[in-house]
Amino acid sequence: MTDASANDITAIRELFTEYTDAWAANDAARIAGFWDRSDPYPLYKAEEIGHFLTDWSAIFDYWEVNEQLHETIRLRFSKFNFKPLNRAEVMVTAHMRWDIRFALDAALPDGTPFMHRGKAMGGDNHVLALIRKTGGAWKFAAWSETPDAPITYVRRLYEKSARLD
Repeated sequence: MTDASANDITAIRELFTEYTDAWAANDAARIAGFWDRSDPYPLYKAEEIGHFLTDWSAIFDYWEVNEQLHETIRLRFSKFNFKPLNRAEVMVTAHMRWDIRFALDAALPDGTPFMHRGKAMGGDNHVLALIRKTGGAWKFAAWSETPDAPITYVRRLYEKSARLD
């Protein structure tokens, strides 16, 4: 890697580990602390929403709604790839395994009961994140979660479910 040192890569991996811990704590304010909030043009895309969030207010609202919906959330990141863009920015790809249990009393912001309340779900995504060094620390600057196409995802589920010994 020409522009990112081994120390930088270690620090970026640690950023993902600490970010995982913030999500496990189910704390929107703590999650926000991992982001370069000085950036006037944030990009955030979770797989379950149909568009990119492009302003901090919408992103904070998304995290705060999740804080109310989740009882337990566990993220695991693996299969990292790093593409240095310059000394202060690195594009990172990673595999993300997610598992969530929704709260029994989960409700949407309008008070409507959340249709998945009390249920557990899990899945696999690919993450593309822009990581920026700001104030001596690495922070997230952009994020996109991408699941596989349904036909590919369902095929893998069938393959994992086969019990032929």
